[in-house]
Amino acid sequence: MSAGHLFDETNDHFDDVTHRTWLGKHRESLLDFYQPRVCLPSGGYAWLDDVGAPILDKGAQLWLGARMIHVFSLAAMLGRPGAARVVEHGLSFYTDGPGNDKRYGAWYPVVGGKEASDRKELYGIAQMVLAGCSATAAGFSRGREVMDEALAVIDRHFWLEEWGRCAEAYDRTFSRLDPYRGQNANMHLTEAYLAAHQVTRDPQYLARATRIAHHIAGGAAEVDVPGSWRLPEHFDESWCPIRDYNIDDPRHPFRPYGSQIGHWLEWSKLCLQISAQGVEDAWLPRAAEALFSAAVAEGWLGSGGFVYTVDWDGRPVVEERYFWEPAEAIGAARLLWLRTGDQKYQDWYRKLWEYVDQYFIDHRKGGWFSELDATGTPVTYTWEGKPDLYHAYQATLYALVPAHLGLATWAGSVT
Repeated sequence: MSAGHLFDETNDHFDDVTHRTWLGKHRESLLDFYQPRVCLPSGGYAWLDDVGAPILDKGAQLWLGARMIHVFSLAAMLGRPGAARVVEHGLSFYTDGPGNDKRYGAWYPVVGGKEASDRKELYGIAQMVLAGCSATAAGFSRGREVMDEALAVIDRHFWLEEWGRCAEAYDRTFSRLDPYRGQNANMHLTEAYLAAHQVTRDPQYLARATRIAHHIAGGAAEVDVPGSWRLPEHFDESWCPIRDYNIDDPRHPFRPYGSQIGHWLEWSKLCLQISAQGVEDAWLPRAAEALFSAAVAEGWLGSGGFVYTVDWDGRPVVEERYFWEPAEAIGAARLLWLRTGDQKYQDWYRKLWEYVDQYFIDHRKGGWFSELDATGTPVTYTWEGKPDLYHAYQATLYALVPAHLGLATWAGSVT
């Protein structure tokens, strides 16, 4: 499908009937790729390869499983046939099945495969909050159980009240705490806390989301401070940035060296979502605009696409383009336009979708390529196959959702 089919010639891209129709068709095509084989017969969800076949060596990974529950809960609310069965499959695995650690609590990050793990990691557990919230909004009876358990585990083991952020990981028994602290897991917890606030109406979750966002992204609002938008990714146990972390492993899929452009864009989106919940702190929209502006200035190269990381002077480190970056930029551009009415954000929204359609969407085999080189050619330096549906699926919804609603509460309101 060529870019010309994505939009008509109006400047209002969000209400463009042509575009909304295309989004709906693409959303269904994504589900067509993942739904048939994502449920592992042994329980949990599969890491899929380029043609949608399970890579069994990867096992059932918690972060992917949580995202599949979330996405298919949205799909079920939007009327997708068979989506409810996919959700129930995951809820069974993570409540009564081997994904749940009945002895020590919480969930295993990887079950089966070649690298099974029994550590207890915030990254996956935070996304189980999101999964539970979406399943609850969709009316699944075990959704509330997952949401409540995930929130309780975070309260009991991870939340550091004195810091206003969370610890990263323990051993299986919650006896040994990893000294590493990271922004990635806390960023996904911010998203999850916003969802929990929408579902439960408990103000503490909005307050916590705001605290995390301020600690990690609030400095970007200081637009006169050079480099304030280059958010640190890695910290020690006193939350001092470790700026050379993984300098010898710059393509690490979860903890790369440098600052990640895609995270600037995610925080831009999150800051505006927090603001839309009635938090009137002036730093939120300032940080959101600064982070988006810096991402397109430093991260979007002339050949198109966002680089993965930059160093602390803004120079590209890893120039491969990852599928989730433009998806998050699409969400940020939509919310910035709703906030400001500035046409440049509509223009970026269109430019991003046209880039995704030309380079990331695999029009032959389905899904999105996970990684491209600087020329737009699919490569596999970091990500094998097409494991993750979450970013791409959410990108197809941003044009439809009001700023004050989460995706699940919106989807529940349209059914």
